[in-house]
Amino acid sequence: MDLIEIYTALVDKDHHNGREITQCKDHNVTTIVAQPAQGKSNKNGTQSDYFVSNFVYNNNTDTYTCPQGKTLKTTGSWHKKTGRSENSGYKFKKYRTSYCKECPMKDLCTSRTGGRELSEANHENQKNKY
Repeated sequence: MDLIEIYTALVDKDHHNGREITQCKDHNVTTIVAQPAQGKSNKNGTQSDYFVSNFVYNNNTDTYTCPQGKTLKTTGSWHKKTGRSENSGYKFKKYRTSYCKECPMKDLCTSRTGGRELSEANHENQKNKY
């Protein structure tokens, strides 16, 4: 009879990233984590229709599509996010569109003058650890 090992990890909502959760998933470790509070990117807070979860990532074109149907592209430049330990940092790309400056829904989405900015760390395919 084979023994099946089952692991569950309780994760602090402020001390993990998508790459670490993906590693748990890849190793059949169930993770339990509290949903972090939604960040406020404008004075009223980002409205629910414009949460990151409503932006669609396209792996084939390496782009995001916003709820208004506009494409956010990357320059391809990699940025470094350092962690608390040597092994906890990662690399990521930023995604933007110039359409944000003229978008009639901008105030519901972001307060950044240049428009909304997403990072590759927002999607599950982020595996570029350094």
